[in-house]
Amino acid sequence: MGIIIYGVKRKLKEEKSLGVQFCPNCGKQVELQLTREKVYGHVYYIPLLPMSGWKVKLCPNCGVAAKLTPEEYKALKQG
Repeated sequence: MGIIIYGVKRKLKEEKSLGVQFCPNCGKQVELQLTREKVYGHVYYIPLLPMSGWKVKLCPNCGVAAKLTPEEYKALKQG
């Protein structure tokens, strides 16, 4: 009888630096990042199934990610 190894993995891709701003969570002045977050299902550690994805503003200090609407993401990416 074989064993199937499966699970989920989160991947982050930094799109753009948003400059130095105050983080609403930790209150420190940090360089916020415009980031895409994707969750994949994997089998034997090979990502196969994209399950969900978000566009977020990420604080590198505290790790809090604020989800963005498609309109907010587009405005931040262009501006």
